Amino acid sequence: MKLKTSILIIVFSCFCNFITGQEVDLLKNWKFSNYDYGDAFQENFDDTNWNKVTVPHDWAVKQDFDFAHDVQLTMVVQDGETQPRYRTGRSGALPYVGIGWYRTNYNITASVLKEKVQLLFDGAMSNAKVYVNGNYVGQRPFGYISFYFDITKYLKAGHNSIAVRLENFNSQSRWYPGAGLYRKVSVIKTNKTHVKTWGTFVTTPKINKKNAKVHLEVEVLGTGSYTMLNEIISSDGKVVSKTSKEITLDKSTKFSEDFEVKKPKLWSLDTPNLYQLKTSILKDNKVVNTYKTTFGIRNIRFEVDGFYLNDKKVKFKGVNMHHDLGPVGATFHKELFVRQMKKMKEMGVNAIRFSHNPPAPEALDICDEMGILAIDEAFDEWQIGKVMNGYSLHFDKWSKKDLSDMILRDRNHPSIIMWSIGNEILEQYRKDPNDITGYLNKIVKSLDTTRATTAGFNSSAGALRSKMAHTVDVAGFNYKPGIYHQIRKEYPNLKFYASETGGAVSVRNSYKFPVVFDTLHNKRGNSLNTKVYKDGYPGNYETTNVPWGYPAYKEFASLEKNTSVYGEFVWTGYDYLGEPSPYHDAKSRSSYFAPVDFIGLEKDKFYLYQTQWKTDKDVLHFFPHWTLPDMKGKEIPVVCYTSYEKAELFVNGKSYGIQTKKPINNHSYENNSIDKPASGGGNWDLFKAYAIVWDNVVYEPGEAKIVAYNKKGKQVAEVKRFTAGKPHHIKINPELKSIKNDEVGVYIVSVLDKDGNLCVNYNKNMNITITGAATFLAAGNGDPTNMQNLSKPKRKFFNGQAAVFVKSHKKGTISVDIKSESLQKVDQSLIVE
Repeated sequence: MKLKTSILIIVFSCFCNFITGQEVDLLKNWKFSNYDYGDAFQENFDDTNWNKVTVPHDWAVKQDFDFAHDVQLTMVVQDGETQPRYRTGRSGALPYVGIGWYRTNYNITASVLKEKVQLLFDGAMSNAKVYVNGNYVGQRPFGYISFYFDITKYLKAGHNSIAVRLENFNSQSRWYPGAGLYRKVSVIKTNKTHVKTWGTFVTTPKINKKNAKVHLEVEVLGTGSYTMLNEIISSDGKVVSKTSKEITLDKSTKFSEDFEVKKPKLWSLDTPNLYQLKTSILKDNKVVNTYKTTFGIRNIRFEVDGFYLNDKKVKFKGVNMHHDLGPVGATFHKELFVRQMKKMKEMGVNAIRFSHNPPAPEALDICDEMGILAIDEAFDEWQIGKVMNGYSLHFDKWSKKDLSDMILRDRNHPSIIMWSIGNEILEQYRKDPNDITGYLNKIVKSLDTTRATTAGFNSSAGALRSKMAHTVDVAGFNYKPGIYHQIRKEYPNLKFYASETGGAVSVRNSYKFPVVFDTLHNKRGNSLNTKVYKDGYPGNYETTNVPWGYPAYKEFASLEKNTSVYGEFVWTGYDYLGEPSPYHDAKSRSSYFAPVDFIGLEKDKFYLYQTQWKTDKDVLHFFPHWTLPDMKGKEIPVVCYTSYEKAELFVNGKSYGIQTKKPINNHSYENNSIDKPASGGGNWDLFKAYAIVWDNVVYEPGEAKIVAYNKKGKQVAEVKRFTAGKPHHIKINPELKSIKNDEVGVYIVSVLDKDGNLCVNYNKNMNITITGAATFLAAGNGDPTNMQNLSKPKRKFFNGQAAVFVKSHKKGTISVDIKSESLQKVDQSLIVE
């Protein structure tokens, strides 16, 4: 059958396997209601008054924030709590709790009904129940998993109704889960004889410069005799290897094939070359089904001394990523995830841990295409729950099916190097009495032995002594830089990495003085007196952290000393909705941890990571900004994150001297026992090993300048900051020059003085009007305490900046009008191609 041009993108992402030779339709024209109609599944139900929505759709993100939405009485073991307490904002303060109904219509011909029709959901939050023409088809409770049903027998020629009931519960999640059909829904029409959905597995067991062995395992559904033709196609469209054989099918039949590819182009971080394996099923020389599987030729090894990609040792420079995309919530827009990954690569990231659930399938496509390693993670809970209505309620019945479907869907992605079976599971504290680690590990190995199994352990002692950390192939440890040496000493053959690191919190362009580090710790090593500011705005000197957290440079120091640790995954790459730790009491609704804020703007520590991870880039960045009216005449520390050898600070022409980074005198954060696992807080000694610091700088309005020098003392770069004057105009800057129809574009809006300096103290409201080839979608400003509706065209500036998201709907030019007080507007056009 001919594939429609309009659905080419859908085809790439439906299975993480590119499918042709069958028709794939994206289901559109959905209607939605939050009311629990008991009979909304019926074929002729009257949905005339329901809201028309576009799927993917997140019903909660468009509503108002209110802390009453997500009050949780809970005890957070990870934070050392021994008694339950009420928390707000933990899951984003949005109204995701409740029931949502979706309905749409689908027309089909009588000839198609003689074949097969499947209904595929990339993700549905949550407790999905699916109906076709009033008939119950099936259910899946896990909101993050992709699933499909064969709906052929429920269909009829002509008009068909499809209804989906979703239900979210209070205390269902520790972060914002989203609500609704937040990923796409597709109909797949295929021959009765076809390659099973997610039914191929391509591996590359032997590779050298001259040739590569490619192995295919494929499952075909149908009965009778056929010819199976397999072709490997390079990125330039050439067939580089093929096989053909006669096959006999008996309902569900599995086959294997081996191929040789000469002079293979390897998939790597720098050259993410991709191939496709085209499987064609022929009857009497006519193609009845074609299935294309995207894959990469590469090998991976996990040794005690490190991780190897194509026989080269690679250190993880990774981040954890939650599933929301900022102001648009959980609604998945591929172009916005590309935006995030571009920013991460700019910081030097080479790996993503999808925390703590399977991602949208397109996210893994993007990792393949951009050369980013990935950890695909299944669960945040096993049998013992962290929240009242979490996945533990479904684990016994659904965990095998959910884990298996995740692996079957995703195992052809060259970017995936590990399968994570859990994160901070509470079974750690009880020595895993039912051996769930072993149970899940065996499920993974039954489906894929080419990658490592892993889990993120926050109780290092519990995971090590119960052997949970040894049951998986590679152990992940969360927030444990002070005991890597001790783990290696006691367990010399253990393979492990830092699955979560950091925990210091900050917001963009916010500074608090005096700068004081908390150096007091309890018997477990947690910070005791970390400063939490009532206004919800910590500074950017990395002095505020959750009790178990610490600044980035502590991890750098530990990894440099403990070279066999595979690397780290920072918590997190982007700020996300929910988990405003430690600012629950400050009425915050989103997190503070990341080097990039909620709208995609860099915080100062973005540049610190660049100095360590982006070795091909010259970095010169300093803070604070130079508009600090309350600090006039007072002493402040000035910090420079740089890749240069030394630097000199000038304030209004006065030199504060040339400084360099200082060698580490001692690793005082190290603990001599895995029973003292935490290394909370930071200090100036470690800070100065990774940043150039001038301690006692008298703040004066005017100009601050840093000049960088190389080893020979030659000036090689400089950067300046000026005290901003009065707000003069608004700069509206699209991040891209053009976008495609139906894509989301992002504008960064900044308030500047007459000389172009950012007015960092401007926090007034703006009104947003979008006309032309797009409509307004969402807006944000990076302030975790901001409670304005994300989907209304009104937004406060936060420290002089905000972001506006628009959705294109036709070709042409997008016009953006921003009004705030009487400021002039300076903008650039964004074109929809």
